[in-house]
This record gives sequence, C-alpha cells and structure tokens, in this order.
Amino acid sequence: MSHHYLAISTLHSSPVNCDQAHQDPIYLPVALELLDTPEHFRVQRVGHYPPANSSLSSRSETFLLLQPWPRAQPLLRASYPPFATQQVVPPRVTEPHQRPVPWDVRAVSVEAAVTPAEPHARVLFHLKGQDWPPGPGSLPCARLYATHPAGTAHRACRFQPSLGACVVELEFPSPWFSQGSTTRAELAYTLEPAAEGPGGCGPGGEEDPGEQALPVGSVELHSANPPQYQEVPLDDAVTLRAPDVPVRPGQLFSATLLLRHNFTASLLTLRIKVKKGLHVTAARPAQPTLWTAKLDRFKGSKHHTTLITCHRAGRTELDSSSPLELSEFLWVDFMVENGTGGGVAVTRPVTWQLEYPGQAPEAEKDKMVWEILVSERDIRALVPLAKAEELVNIAPLTGVPRRVPVRLVTVDAGGALEEVTEHVGCESANTQVLQVSEACDAVFVAGKESRGAKGVRVDFWWRRLRASLRMTVWAPLLPLRIELTDTTLEQIRGWRVPGPAEGASEPEAGGAEEVEQRARSCRLQYQRAGVRFLVPFVAHPLDGGRRLTHLLGPDWLLDVTHLVAPQARVQDPRVAFLEGGHTVVGREPGVTSIEVRSPLSGSILGEQALAVTDDKVSVLELRAQPVTGISLALSRGTAHPGEVTATCWAQPAPPAPKQEVALSLWLSFSDHTLAPAELYDRSDLGLTVSAEEPTAVLPAKEQGAQLGVLVSGASAEGLPLQVSLYPPEPCRRGRHRVPLASGTAWLGLPPAPTPVPALPSDPALSSLATEASVGGRRLVGGSVGGNVGVRGKFEQAEEKIRKEETEVREEEEEEEEEEMVPAPQRVTDLELGMYALLGIFCLAILIFLVNGVVFVLRYQRKEPPDSSANPASPQPHNWVWLGTDQEELSRQLDRRPPGLPKGEGGCPCENGAGGETPTSVSNPPGDAPGSSSTLARKEAGGRRKRVEFVTFAPAPPAQQPEEPVGAPAVQSILVAGEEDIRWVCEDMGLKDPEDLRNYMERIRGSS
Repeated sequence: MSHHYLAISTLHSSPVNCDQAHQDPIYLPVALELLDTPEHFRVQRVGHYPPANSSLSSRSETFLLLQPWPRAQPLLRASYPPFATQQVVPPRVTEPHQRPVPWDVRAVSVEAAVTPAEPHARVLFHLKGQDWPPGPGSLPCARLYATHPAGTAHRACRFQPSLGACVVELEFPSPWFSQGSTTRAELAYTLEPAAEGPGGCGPGGEEDPGEQALPVGSVELHSANPPQYQEVPLDDAVTLRAPDVPVRPGQLFSATLLLRHNFTASLLTLRIKVKKGLHVTAARPAQPTLWTAKLDRFKGSKHHTTLITCHRAGRTELDSSSPLELSEFLWVDFMVENGTGGGVAVTRPVTWQLEYPGQAPEAEKDKMVWEILVSERDIRALVPLAKAEELVNIAPLTGVPRRVPVRLVTVDAGGALEEVTEHVGCESANTQVLQVSEACDAVFVAGKESRGAKGVRVDFWWRRLRASLRMTVWAPLLPLRIELTDTTLEQIRGWRVPGPAEGASEPEAGGAEEVEQRARSCRLQYQRAGVRFLVPFVAHPLDGGRRLTHLLGPDWLLDVTHLVAPQARVQDPRVAFLEGGHTVVGREPGVTSIEVRSPLSGSILGEQALAVTDDKVSVLELRAQPVTGISLALSRGTAHPGEVTATCWAQPAPPAPKQEVALSLWLSFSDHTLAPAELYDRSDLGLTVSAEEPTAVLPAKEQGAQLGVLVSGASAEGLPLQVSLYPPEPCRRGRHRVPLASGTAWLGLPPAPTPVPALPSDPALSSLATEASVGGRRLVGGSVGGNVGVRGKFEQAEEKIRKEETEVREEEEEEEEEEMVPAPQRVTDLELGMYALLGIFCLAILIFLVNGVVFVLRYQRKEPPDSSANPASPQPHNWVWLGTDQEELSRQLDRRPPGLPKGEGGCPCENGAGGETPTSVSNPPGDAPGSSSTLARKEAGGRRKRVEFVTFAPAPPAQQPEEPVGAPAVQSILVAGEEDIRWVCEDMGLKDPEDLRNYMERIRGSS
C-alpha cells in the first residue's frame, strides 16, 4: 500500500466532513493487522461492507480470533505511513457471565461423586493454545472453590510449563457428609498471578469469590461408600465378584465366589492360574460350618496354578422362596509382588475354571480370564488434552490438512499428572466430520470431510481407562461468494498509461520524436476492481437434521481471500487478470469470470462473472482527506469469545510545524463507482498539489521526505490544497494538459461560507502560485468539500480548468484513436470459419473476372475483312431482322442522319410491280467504328416480307473527305457475292434467270 505524505509547519484543527460517507462504500485505507495470533479471520456481515460507521476519515474491521494466546496478549496494529499505532487486544469473554479473562482455560472435573472414604474432588485445569517455554515464566495459578450449604472450601495449583496443566485436589470437610442424604457442591475457579511460597500460589483470603469465579460444574456427596467391584458369572450357579480398582504392589486384596440358593452339588473344585508377580495366599469359606476348603499350589516356568477343593460339611434346607439369590460362598486372597517396572501400570491376568465330579479336567467351556490392573500409582482418570476445542475446517479451500495436537494424561490420587504415549487406542465417532491419527496424538481434517458438527466425540482408551474428547468443527458452506467492487470494467477517458504493443521495440529516435513515439505507444487505462472471497462456516446437527448452526451467526461471512488467492484465476486471461490475488485488472473487451478451483478435486468452489467493455468513463472528482495522525479503538463482541472489532480514524487535530501529513484520495467515476487509488499502479498516477499562497508548497525531497510535499505556511482559517490527478508524464501530450480530476483538501479549519472575493485576471497563475508535482504516486481520490465555503478560493480557477477541459475534450477524443495502440482482438473459431468462407468466395469471383477479361481480350483481336480491299468478300451480318411492319420500317428510315443523297440506300432489288428502289448509303471510311447502316425497302402496295441487314465494320482509311462527318458506313449487300443474296431477290419476284441476270448487271454497274 502506497500513500502520499505532507509535512505541515503551522496548521489548525481540521474537522472531518462525513456528509457523504454513509452513502458511499468508502473508508480510510489504513492497514489493520493482528500480531502474535496463530489463527484469525476478517469477518463481515452480509451486504455490509464497508460497515456503516466507515467514512472517508475512518475504517472499521471485525476480526475473529480462533486460537487462544497463552504466551502473551495479541496486538492489533494500525498503520497509514508515516503514522502507526497499536493496542493490546482485550481479554477473551467467557460464557455464561460474559466477562473477560486473560487466559483460555479448560476445566475438567475428574470425580462425579465423592464419599467419606474418598472425600476428595479433583479438577484438572488446562491452558489451551500454544506450547510454552521450558521455564515457569508467568503462568498463573488456578484456585478452585467448592460451595456447599454447610460452607465453602478452596485450594489452588500452579500451571506447569511441560503440559500447561495442573490438578487441584480439594478435600471436603466431614460435616458435609453428615446430612444423611445425597447433597451437591458447586465448583468454580478463578485465575490469579503466581506468588512466592510453596506451590507458587498465594493463600487466597477470599472465601466467596462471588461473580469473579468461572463455573466448573458440580459434584455429588454420598454419605455411604458405594461398592467398587464387578461381578462375572463363572457358570449358571457360581458368580465371581472381583475389585474394579487398580491395586498397588505389595497390596493384599480378595475375590469372592457367590452360590445360588438352589446349588445342590456337594463337591466343587476351583482351578486358578496366575502369572509370576501374583500369588494366591489363602482360601476362606464364608460359612465354615457348611463348607470346607483345601488349597494346593503348583509352580510352573511361566504360571502358578492353585487348586481349591470345596466339600459340603453339612446338609442345608433349600430356600424355595428365593432360589436364584446369591450368597457368599468362598473368599480367595491374593498378594501382588513389589515392583512393576518403573511405575508403569501393567495387567495381571487370572484364569478361573470350575470343575465338577465326572467332568473333563480341562473343559474350556468353564474358563474365564480376569485381568487385574497393577500400578505403583493410584490412577484415577484418563484425560485427553487438546490445544483447541474448536476447529475451522479450511482444508477444502487450501488442500492442506488441519491438525489439533492431543495429549493423553493420567490423574493420580494426590494431583500428579503423567503423560501416556504407549498402548493407546482411539476412534472418531463420525469420520465425516473429524478424524484421529493412528498414533492418537492429534485429531485432524484432511479436506474430504463433508460436514461440520458441534460436540463431535473422539474416544481414547488406555488399559482399562477410557475418556472422550468433544470437538466443534466448522465446515465451509460452498459455493464461495466472490465480491467485486465493480463487475463491469470500462476504459477511463483521458487516462493513458505506458503500454506498447507486444513485441514492439523501444523507440530509437531522440528528442521530440522519441517523446512523440512514446506518447503514441500509450494505451487507455481500464478500471480496476477489488475482489474478496467470502464463505460462511456452519455446523451440521449430529442427528442428521437439516438445521444448521452458523459460526457467529447466519448473517456473518469469513474473509478467506488470503487462503484461496493461490487457487483463484480469471477464466480468460486475455480479458483480465488478478494482481496480487485481490485486484482485478482489465486488459481488453470481453466477458469472462473469476473462479476458484479446489486444490484437491479441481472442482469449482466459486465463480463470479466479469465484463470488460470499451465504453468510456470519466473521473469526475477526487475525494481527499488529510491525515495528521491515526487513533485506534478495540472492543470485544458478544457473538463469539474471539470476536474483536477495531475502529481507526484520522485525527482531526492540527499538525505540528513541519509535520508530515498524508493525503487519502478516492476516485469517483461517472458510472457511479468509487475506487481507492491503491488499486492502481503507482507509476500510472501523476499527482500535483497546489496552494494559494506563494512558496507554500515545496517538493518533499528537499526536506528529506519521500514522495511528498512540504507546506511552509498556512493562514489563520486553514490552508486549502488543490489536488489534481494527471496521467503519467510519458503519456501527456498536446498544448492542453488538463487534469483527469481534482479535489480540495483543507489543512486546518475551513472558513465559514462567505461571498467569493474577486480574483486576479488570471487566477490559474496568481492564485495557484506554487505547485508541487509528484508523478507516479498511488493515491485514493475523492473530494471532501463540494460546497462554496470549502472550495470558494478555487472556484474561479476550477471554472477555468473546466473550460479548458471542454475545449480539449473533443480534440483528445479525436487523438485517442490515433495515439492509442489498439488492444489485440480475439478471433473465435466461428470468425475463423467465416473468414475462410469469405476468402473462398472472393477467390471464385476473382477467377470469374479473370476468365471474362481473357475472353474479351481474345475476341477483340478478331477483325472483319476490309471491304474496300476486296468488295466481293463476304461480310458478316451480325443482326438480321425479319418482319412485315411497315411502320417500323418507316421509323428506321426516319432515323437516318440528315444529308444523305437521295437515290442511295435501300434494298438492292425491287419487285415486278415497280416502286421506289431503295438505295445503299455508304458512310465515309473515316468515321468511328461501330456505326451502322440500315437497308430497307418501302413497299408501295400491300405488306410484303422485308429483310433488314445491319453490319458493323471498322472504318477503312480516310479516302472520301468530301462525305459528311458522322455518316454511317453502309456496305452494299451485293458486294458480298451473288450466291449470298440471290435468295432475297427470288422473294421479290425475280425468278426468271434472264430477269435476274439483268437486275444483277444493273446493280453491279451502279455500284
């Protein structure tokens, strides 16, 4: 993110103008980031971005912190260079009291009930989150409070760095058990700093913590000791009752055999087989007067066998009222040897077998194996410890499995903790939601899980101890929502950026010619759009229902842009492309889409249409906000314990002398869209900052600041700055270099609205006396003041600029087509096919024309013979007309050119009735070729058949200049030969050979 800085010498307070902020999606582009937080997300409400409290001078963002932070409180940093500030995130809010606590603690009650024999309540406290350094550090103490109607008791323990856990063993006073019935004690805890002394915790003076304590649960107090044994039948009549608690090395314990009242056998043999480390010491009848017991021991290499033979000593009457009831028959005492191998719990199997007279001695049907857990420790519970009880399953979006480490610990009497790593079993109750590793050291999601759930269970067991871990898994509800700040990107009028055509070499000319070539290699800038990828996370019901539970709520979405940006792409990269995963840049007109594909399956996770057009839009104005400092406020939400809202705003206080001031700018387009200048490349923007007072604005580099300006003075009512946006310097050309847009920013308190004073004749030169230009800066545009009071000092100057823009607009539009290098157009397969067909048609037409030209040239070379050279040669008769219409013949005779001598022309023969003899009319040879002669005969009486010959021949060389110019060249039909025209005269009645011969001689003589 790039910004523009100003250093101010003397300024007054500058209030924020937010009249339009609540209407437009605009905010202060300050960077907000969380530090020292393992996992967090930005969240937003559906259809509320930016939030309603955001404006040109402020910004609000909501974060969701999922992983706790045991080492140190996380920090939230806000930066808008050169200004930055940070704050410690408030402590988490715990339910149900909604009070903040500095640590995320999980409390597990080991015992559900206590008795006078075991009056201790044990609670394990575990810090969820990261690992801890080896030293004790600053880990706190947990104090457990037990509240009973008879009083209150409390005790504390300090968290140990190795596991981040500790156990409080609180002994209840004996009067609490003297109620005669079952009572209940409520458990709660508080966290307090560690102190010097035994255990590292203070004495704890408060007996009643009140509302400061966090609840743990309750424990029942029984006045009698409940039995701790289990009963297993050996056959239909004999049952074994064995203790169901671990035994210590060297401890003596007993097992009891029970008989039904209807048992009638007088002899019973019990065979017991044990491994080394366990011995049968004695067998005692429960009723010595009725039964006797004999004990025999047999030692083996791996096992010891004990044979107990029982005889009935006396006769007893059967109890017919309750024949199935059990009564104690025999007590068998066992002894455990000392030492179990380093204190690790082991099991000792004991095989029991009953034998009756007449039964096979090794009958397998009566064998029963009972395992005794032997341990040097008095283990009371197995507890799984997880770093987090909540997991957001982002594996379908990233393709990377998510793991939550799990440790199994045992809780001993006295509060000792021991981690268990071997001989551990585990199983997930629902593998479609959560899976567990083979080593039982982690639960994970791999990306193929299809559901989420609250309270999904994972079972763990070790030896005879079992425990369960409850987890909440949130799964993404696909498809992704892809939000674009603008779904139609258009060309920005007048904004040219360097962009020569692909493959074009750099201009080699120098001087003005090089500048001209570079300017003509620029192209129009397309609009850019910001893109964000959002998705809701849900938990499905475990019973298979359809009611979903949403993370934070049904109207909240998590921003996963930073996760799916590597998988996001534009479907047609020729139309647009993604820059940095969060900005869409248009390239050429077309329609495409932005899509995100799964890294696991390649399926589309989300898609959004995008159009790039060659329509022109204009930058209407810049909305400018000066920033002299930033303030930050944090607050906790109530929808989730990890919800944090950060609000940052620009300080309205006047800056100190020579202090840098940043300008926040937004671009307002004619298509009613707004965009921060951070979306555009810094090299594509040219910025000028003008002040009314002379020598008020200087380049910042003279004072050591980077890419900024220095303001050396300000008036009492504040200093207005005119900010103008230009194309980059290489793409500016022409006499009128008008800005793309401009805006006014007030440093200090703007004056009250007053009549505008008269400005000098040339306000552009006198009012805007000094100007500092920063080329290639990337700024956000917008104007804080649109009224007369704020922009009064610049109204006339801006009016002149508007006039210049109007005059130059048409000129620039005409130049655009010449200067811009057109973007390469796409050619589709359909267009290729149409172009191929068009080429074939054009080729066919060309071949046809060539054939026609060849045909014409070939027949133009053929000329008829010259009649003057050979009068007797036959002449071609191109047109022959046969008809009897005398009116048509008269019209043809009337069309003869004037000046023809009478007696010439006509038919070379006449009929016997006598009449007008047509004469042949000849045209001078010098006339133009293609002239015609008409031979006709006008009948005096009746309608007769007539023949008209029209001949065309090239004109012979000029021989009769006395003939009138333009007379048609008429050739007599007789010169062509007698045989060619004899058939014509026969039709005229000249059938006699003598008459025909005379007629032919007369005609030949006249010609």
